[in-house]
Amino acid sequence: MRLEATNRLKGLIKGYYDELFAVAEEGRPSAWLNVGMPCEIFYAMDIFPFYPENYGAACGAMKLTPKLSAVAEARGFSADLCSYVRATLGSVFSGEGPYGALPHPTIQVDSMNSCTMIMIWWRAVEREWGVPTFLLDTPLVRETSDGINLVYVETEVRRMVAWAEEKTGRSLDLDRLRQVVALSNEGKALWAEVLDLRRAHPCPITAADIFTHMFPMVALRGTPQYVEHLRALRDEVKQRVDDGFAAVPGERYRLLWDNLPPWFDLRLFDDLAARGANFVIDTYTQAWGPRYMGPVDLEHPLRSFAAYMGAGFLNVQIGKRYALLAELVDAYDVDGVVFHSDRSCKPFSLVEVELRRLLQKRKGIPGLILEGDHNDPNLFDRERGMGQLESFLELLDAREQVPG
Repeated sequence: MRLEATNRLKGLIKGYYDELFAVAEEGRPSAWLNVGMPCEIFYAMDIFPFYPENYGAACGAMKLTPKLSAVAEARGFSADLCSYVRATLGSVFSGEGPYGALPHPTIQVDSMNSCTMIMIWWRAVEREWGVPTFLLDTPLVRETSDGINLVYVETEVRRMVAWAEEKTGRSLDLDRLRQVVALSNEGKALWAEVLDLRRAHPCPITAADIFTHMFPMVALRGTPQYVEHLRALRDEVKQRVDDGFAAVPGERYRLLWDNLPPWFDLRLFDDLAARGANFVIDTYTQAWGPRYMGPVDLEHPLRSFAAYMGAGFLNVQIGKRYALLAELVDAYDVDGVVFHSDRSCKPFSLVEVELRRLLQKRKGIPGLILEGDHNDPNLFDRERGMGQLESFLELLDAREQVPG
């Protein structure tokens, strides 16, 4: 059964893109950001934040990635680059895409705490459109960003703010930032509640549901409509739990999905639901959840932003990634883990073989490495993948039948 909140989400997304184009027409400043960069700072500065990774996901969901990628590849960009990069650059070069020709941003800001392809991506846009670009450095850490690392990243954040002020003519008012952050914190707490409600037996929603609702978590943090939407989502999911509603009737397998989903084929989760399998939790959603992003300190917001930017999901060593998996396996009563070996997201995927080994050794939880891509259907053999997933479910069946 479809969530009512999903129907309302369409209007939220339309409103966001309507504002993107209105900002350009009115001559107001906008910024292209990578997902490791907090949009709250830019909302507080009245600089409209746009995430090309979110846009790339829309290209995938609308089955436009192969066509747009061909445009980028014809301009000399390798087919081995991330499919978000190829799709977005194809849109930049051709003026085509899910919402037509994208307006030029005023500035671009890239944080080095997530995607390794961002520098190629942003520099290509800089060359094509002449957009000023800022690169914010975030050194790799073991688990947390503190001490000299925290001081360094906070300095980088303050340097970025000063640069954005110079390039756009907009200043950062700390009181306004605190107002935005208060809304952001409220929404993140609601998101944490939604994730926690998935611990219920049976689980009230599917992975397709939660991935669909990531849009406001990425692009709208700190806005009133973001809080309103997440409160409605929380209330609806809570009502499902109270009613004992099963998103997957006869839920038999409780699975964990690691990595980004295939945006072009969220139906994959529905097909598995027909076999009694539900992905009750996922690591990707945790990157915006309390275990990584957490609330921002209203008294020292820039330092607080620096702390979570410096220890982002892909900016920490494997020990923290394993600890998260182990915690989620226990909290959500997970039977098995599907590691999506995402061709486009190498930083997320490279350690999955070791993570699978550690989970099997320490927790006795089996894992499947499923090769695919988050955005390019040409890189996912669906028939082969479904065969692997069905075999994995048979493995879980066999484990249940072994006397313990």
